[in-house]
Amino acid sequence: MNPKEFIRIVLIAEIKDVLNHHAYLSFALISLGVEFIGKCMLTNFQDWDRIKPDKAFKKGYEMLIEVDERYQSIDLKNELRNGFAHTFLPKSKIALSEVKHGAKNFDKNSQGRTILVAEEFFRDFVLICQEVLETEFDEMDKMNKGFLRIGD
Repeated sequence: MNPKEFIRIVLIAEIKDVLNHHAYLSFALISLGVEFIGKCMLTNFQDWDRIKPDKAFKKGYEMLIEVDERYQSIDLKNELRNGFAHTFLPKSKIALSEVKHGAKNFDKNSQGRTILVAEEFFRDFVLICQEVLETEFDEMDKMNKGFLRIGD
C-alpha cells in the first residue's frame, strides 16, 4: 500500500466508519492523521522516520487552518492530540461533541471550552486528505513508494 492508498483506505474510509460508530475515538484518530498528512506534504524529507513530529503536525495544522481559519483559535496539538496521546482525554480548553447534540464547531460551551464537532472536524480533515491525494509528487518522492504492508 502506498501513502495515497493509505489515506483513501485508512484515513478517510476507516476513520469515517469509526466516526459513524464511535465518534469519541474519531477525534484521536483524526488528530494523529493531521500529523501524518503534514508528513506527506513535507517533500524535502524522504525518510518517514526522520520527519520530526512537531514539524509534521505543524504542517498538517496549517493545512487545516487554510480550510477554516478558526482552527487558529485552538492549540490543536496540545489540547487534542497530546491530550489523547497521554490521557485519552482532550485538555481543558476543548470540548468534544457531535451534530446530534446540536453543537456547532468553534462555539463555546458553558465552561468556556471551544467545541469541536466530530462530523465537522472529520469533514475538514477529509479536505486536507484530498489536497494530498490531488498533489502530484516527484516520481522519486516517498509518496510514490511502498508504505505499509499488512499480512505476510
